[in-house]
Amino acid sequence: MPLPRPTATTPPALTLTGLYQHVAGRTALADLTLTLPAGEWLLICGPNGAGKSLLSRLILGLDRPSAGTIALFGQELERLDSGAMHRLRRRLGAVLQGGSLLADRSVLENLLLPLRETPLRRTELARAARLVVTLLRLDGLEHHDPRALSLGQRRRVELARALIHQPDLLVWDGVADGLDPSALAEILEMLDTVRRNRALTLIATDNTPAALATHCERALVLDHGRAVYAGPTATLREAATDRLELRAALRGWR
Repeated sequence: MPLPRPTATTPPALTLTGLYQHVAGRTALADLTLTLPAGEWLLICGPNGAGKSLLSRLILGLDRPSAGTIALFGQELERLDSGAMHRLRRRLGAVLQGGSLLADRSVLENLLLPLRETPLRRTELARAARLVVTLLRLDGLEHHDPRALSLGQRRRVELARALIHQPDLLVWDGVADGLDPSALAEILEMLDTVRRNRALTLIATDNTPAALATHCERALVLDHGRAVYAGPTATLREAATDRLELRAALRGWR
């Protein structure tokens, strides 16, 4: 059964207010302010080193900001105790760069990791695994060693694991990593299907908007840790024609 859609009173999925992050004496992120309504998709793009992965980790609560605030679903991360943060993380799914599959466990065992603390019975676990295996077209790979998979297959497994517990917010850092354009387009269509049935909010990062521009309602373009654009994806192309710094950050995307 589809979950209730966000309403006008639903807290935003993400709120950034005056966010700064300093790394090794330099300002890696500077004065980022943004609101993402629940159920919408945000593309974070910009050249290598712009701060996309760093911002992804901050949103997930894996690192603490130097200044400013981050709130998920109306809950300010800095104000949460360990128990509240643990409960909030159950609403989050993540696919991070660098790979995170456990090499000493099968694909299926990796998929079930987010459910290890839930009271689900074995039949319910099997059903949850079957749903994401079918969705991401991983049939026949359940008992494989992750090291035997191609990079594209490993990324699919990571995405399936991030979705298995039906998160409210998915953070996908480096969407194009290991995926050819046709495979990525296919996965994005699958995620669109998920969104039509439940209120999935997506925050995705990539170097350019090419793959995601038609799927995401909002865009945040970073360059040297600063926002050079924050607004609707529909007006991003037009804005880039008039602003040299934005066009440079988008690597000439048209």
